[in-house]
Amino acid sequence: MKKMMILGLLLSSLLQAGYSQNLKVPSVAFDIKIDKDFGAMQRNCQWCHSFGYILNQGKLSKESWHKIVVKMREVYKAPITKEDEKTTTEYLFKHYGNAKLK
Repeated sequence: MKKMMILGLLLSSLLQAGYSQNLKVPSVAFDIKIDKDFGAMQRNCQWCHSFGYILNQGKLSKESWHKIVVKMREVYKAPITKEDEKTTTEYLFKHYGNAKLK
């Protein structure tokens, strides 16, 4: 038991070790479109993921964007109201859509 306590103290002391070099954490800026409906994106999407996640979906149809918005609300419990569901879908389709409804 005594050996386990000493080992535990030794290991925990390693956690206290400091890192003496300065680190620069990279930051990635995403070129997201800003318009009158952008606020819905900030309220509903940015809570859980970056805008990069949206941009990486590719150009989708309006129906596909709508299904994603509904999935985010129903499956992942995003705080998207019915009004914001429509606004968010329109925003995504307008800026990141493929011009196809289905």
